[in-house]
Amino acid sequence: MSSQPVAVDNLIKSLVRGGKVVIGYRRSVKLLKIGGLKAVVVAEGSPKAIISDVKYYASLSNIPVIIYRGSSMDLGTLIGRPHPVSVIGVIDPGNISMEIIDSVAEKNL
Repeated sequence: MSSQPVAVDNLIKSLVRGGKVVIGYRRSVKLLKIGGLKAVVVAEGSPKAIISDVKYYASLSNIPVIIYRGSSMDLGTLIGRPHPVSVIGVIDPGNISMEIIDSVAEKNL
Protein backbone atom coordinates (compact mmCIF):
# COMPACT_ATOMS: atom_id res chain seq x y z
CA MET A 1 0.00 0.00 0.00
CA SER A 2 2.84 2.43 0.72
CA SER A 3 4.22 2.04 -2.82
CA GLN A 4 1.03 3.39 -4.39
CA PRO A 5 1.81 7.13 -3.92
CA VAL A 6 5.28 6.61 -5.37
CA ALA A 7 3.75 4.86 -8.40
CA VAL A 8 1.28 7.71 -8.89
CA ASP A 9 4.08 10.27 -8.57
CA ASN A 10 6.18 8.46 -11.16
CA LEU A 11 3.20 8.10 -13.50
CA ILE A 12 2.44 11.83 -13.32
CA LYS A 13 6.08 12.74 -13.94
CA SER A 14 6.19 10.40 -16.95
CA LEU A 15 2.97 11.81 -18.38
CA VAL A 16 4.26 15.38 -18.11
CA ARG A 17 7.72 14.53 -19.47
CA GLY A 18 6.78 12.14 -22.26
CA GLY A 19 3.24 13.03 -23.18
CA LYS A 20 1.30 16.09 -24.19
CA VAL A 21 -0.53 17.80 -21.33
CA VAL A 22 -2.33 21.02 -20.48
CA ILE A 23 -1.89 22.56 -17.07
CA GLY A 24 -4.69 24.35 -15.29
CA TYR A 25 -8.32 23.98 -14.40
CA ARG A 26 -9.86 26.17 -17.11
CA ARG A 27 -7.90 24.70 -20.00
CA SER A 28 -8.47 21.13 -18.79
CA VAL A 29 -12.24 21.55 -18.31
CA LYS A 30 -12.53 23.21 -21.71
CA LEU A 31 -10.88 20.17 -23.33
CA LEU A 32 -12.93 17.78 -21.16
CA LYS A 33 -16.13 19.32 -22.49
CA ILE A 34 -15.13 18.74 -26.13
CA GLY A 35 -13.59 15.31 -25.51
CA GLY A 36 -9.99 16.32 -26.12
CA LEU A 37 -8.42 14.56 -23.14
CA LYS A 38 -7.43 10.95 -22.47
CA ALA A 39 -7.06 11.36 -18.68
CA VAL A 40 -7.08 13.99 -15.95
CA VAL A 41 -4.94 14.43 -12.84
CA VAL A 42 -6.42 16.49 -10.01
CA ALA A 43 -4.82 17.40 -6.68
CA GLU A 44 -6.76 16.17 -3.67
CA GLY A 45 -6.13 19.45 -1.86
CA SER A 46 -7.84 21.49 -4.58
CA PRO A 47 -11.11 23.30 -3.83
CA LYS A 48 -14.13 20.98 -3.75
CA ALA A 49 -15.79 22.83 -6.65
CA ILE A 50 -12.82 22.13 -8.92
CA ILE A 51 -12.69 18.45 -7.97
CA SER A 52 -16.43 17.97 -8.48
CA ASP A 53 -16.42 19.77 -11.85
CA VAL A 54 -13.51 17.71 -13.13
CA LYS A 55 -15.07 14.44 -11.95
CA TYR A 56 -18.44 15.38 -13.47
CA TYR A 57 -17.13 16.29 -16.93
CA ALA A 58 -14.75 13.32 -16.94
CA SER A 59 -17.59 10.94 -16.10
CA LEU A 60 -19.62 12.24 -19.06
CA SER A 61 -16.90 11.14 -21.46
CA ASN A 62 -15.73 8.13 -19.43
CA ILE A 63 -12.26 9.66 -18.94
CA PRO A 64 -10.14 8.34 -16.04
CA VAL A 65 -9.42 10.73 -13.18
CA ILE A 66 -6.22 10.26 -11.21
CA ILE A 67 -6.40 11.77 -7.74
CA TYR A 68 -3.02 13.07 -6.59
CA ARG A 69 -2.78 12.67 -2.81
CA GLY A 70 -1.46 16.10 -1.94
CA SER A 71 -2.03 19.81 -2.32
CA SER A 72 -1.96 21.75 -5.56
CA MET A 73 1.40 23.20 -4.48
CA ASP A 74 2.75 19.65 -4.06
CA LEU A 75 1.49 18.75 -7.56
CA GLY A 76 3.13 21.84 -9.02
CA THR A 77 6.42 20.99 -7.31
CA LEU A 78 6.19 17.38 -8.53
CA ILE A 79 6.08 18.49 -12.17
CA GLY A 80 8.73 21.18 -11.73
CA ARG A 81 6.51 24.24 -11.58
CA PRO A 82 7.08 26.96 -8.95
CA HIS A 83 3.34 27.56 -8.52
CA PRO A 84 0.24 25.57 -7.52
CA VAL A 85 -1.25 23.25 -10.14
CA SER A 86 -4.74 21.92 -9.40
CA VAL A 87 -5.46 20.05 -12.63
CA ILE A 88 -3.39 18.45 -15.38
CA GLY A 89 -5.20 17.33 -18.53
CA VAL A 90 -3.56 14.55 -20.54
CA ILE A 91 -4.02 15.06 -24.28
CA ASP A 92 -1.57 12.32 -25.29
CA PRO A 93 -0.07 9.93 -22.72
CA GLY A 94 3.07 9.38 -24.82
CA ASN A 95 4.67 6.03 -24.07
CA ILE A 96 2.37 5.27 -21.10
CA SER A 97 -0.37 2.76 -21.88
CA MET A 98 -3.97 3.63 -21.08
CA GLU A 99 -4.28 0.35 -19.12
CA ILE A 100 -1.74 1.64 -16.60
CA ILE A 101 -3.57 4.96 -16.33
CA ASP A 102 -6.92 3.19 -15.90
CA SER A 103 -5.56 0.91 -13.16
CA VAL A 104 -4.13 3.84 -11.20
CA ALA A 105 -7.32 5.87 -11.67
CA GLU A 106 -9.50 3.03 -10.40
CA LYS A 107 -7.38 2.61 -7.28
CA ASN A 108 -7.66 6.29 -6.45
CA LEU A 109 -11.42 6.69 -6.87
